[in-house]
Amino acid sequence: MTTMRDNFPASVRHALAARAGYRCSLCKTPTSGPSDEAPDAVTNVGVAAHITAAAPGRGARRYDPSLTAEERRGIDNGIWLCGTCSILIDRDEAVFSVDALRTIRRDHTEFARLGRSTDADVGVIALGPEIVAAGRILRIGADDITVQLSFFLAGSAQDLFAFVHRYDEMDECSRYALLSEAGLGGQLSGVPAIERNGAAWLLTFGLEAPTARLPANDLLGMCKQTGSLISGDEYWIQYFEAALALPPGAWFANMDGGSLITALYETLRDSVWFEHLITCELIRMASILGPPSMGTDQQYPPLVCVRQIRHVSIPNTELDEQRLRVEVEFDLEGYGLWAGELQLYVHNQETLRTEQAKASWMSEAIRRAKVGERMLPTPLPPEGWTVEVGFPK
Repeated sequence: MTTMRDNFPASVRHALAARAGYRCSLCKTPTSGPSDEAPDAVTNVGVAAHITAAAPGRGARRYDPSLTAEERRGIDNGIWLCGTCSILIDRDEAVFSVDALRTIRRDHTEFARLGRSTDADVGVIALGPEIVAAGRILRIGADDITVQLSFFLAGSAQDLFAFVHRYDEMDECSRYALLSEAGLGGQLSGVPAIERNGAAWLLTFGLEAPTARLPANDLLGMCKQTGSLISGDEYWIQYFEAALALPPGAWFANMDGGSLITALYETLRDSVWFEHLITCELIRMASILGPPSMGTDQQYPPLVCVRQIRHVSIPNTELDEQRLRVEVEFDLEGYGLWAGELQLYVHNQETLRTEQAKASWMSEAIRRAKVGERMLPTPLPPEGWTVEVGFPK
C-alpha cells in the first residue's frame, strides 16, 4: 500500500531556497545558475529536504509520528540542500540528527544574512503575484522602465515567459510591477519585453498613470480605544495598521483582497530579503487596485492616501504581542513626507483559519440573502461563533 507523503508546497520550497540564499545549508555551494543547454535554460540542484521524514516506512529518516501533517510539510521541518548533501543526510541519521539539522539550518541562515552588505543597491522586483526576483533598476525613461532580474525568489524564467505570452488572458489585478528599490509600483500599461543578458534577464515595461488617492488630511475616523473622532497622524497610524492586518479571505466584504504580511512573516522572516519583500507588499497595497468591495464599484488601493513608499526598516523580526514593528516613511497625498512607526499584526495560523471561516460564512450568507436563494441545509457559522442572518422566505 502506498503511503501518502507530506510534501512541501511550492511556497515553502521557494521560501526555504530564499532563506538559504540559494546555497546549500551544509556545503554552502550555490544551487542555481545558468545552463548551457539553451540561452534561457536554468540549472537548479537545490532540494527542499525534510528534517523529519515526510512519511513513515523503510528508509524514512528521523520520522516523528507526533507531528501533524501540516507541521511535517511546514517550513520549520525543512532545510535547503544541494542534491549531494540531501542524500548524505538521509544515509547518516546518527550524525545528522534532528537537533543537528536544525542547528545547521540556523547557522546557515545567519551566514545568508551576511549577503545584505555585499550588494546594497540590489532590491526586489515583483511582476504580478507569482514572480518575485532580486534585481535592480537600470533605466527609467519617460515612457518605460528597464530592470535587471538577477535570480528568482519566487517563480522562474518559464513563469516569466508565461506571463508575457498569457498577458491578455490575465486578470487585470495581476498585471502589475513593484520595485522595492524605488518604492514605486503600478499597473502595467502593456506587455513587458524580456531579453537575456548573460545569466540575468532584462525586463522593459511601462506603467499606467498613478491611480487616484484620497488627500491624507481629509481622512478621519473613530479611535478604537476611546471612540472619539480622530484625524491626522493619530488616525493615519490606526488606518494603516488596520488595512495591513487583514489577510486574504479574512474580510467578508472583499474575500479576494487583503495583505500578505502574515504569509511573508510565516515563511520568510529569516530571509535576507524579508525587508525588501515587506517593502514590496506595502508598495502593492499603496498602488494596486484590488477587487471592489461588496456593494460598491469604487476602487482605491488599500492604503488610499499613500503616493510612494520612501523607506521601510524592520529593526527586529521578533513579534511583540503578535505585532511586528516597522519604521516607515510615506509620501502622503496632499501632505508630503510622513515618518512613523507601525505595529503590524501577524496572525497565528489557528486564529487566521477561524477568521477566514467566519468571513467565508458571512460572505455566503449575504450573497444568498441578496439573491433570495434558499439552499438546504442552511450553512452553519463556524463553531463557537454566533450571528443572526435573515434569509428570505
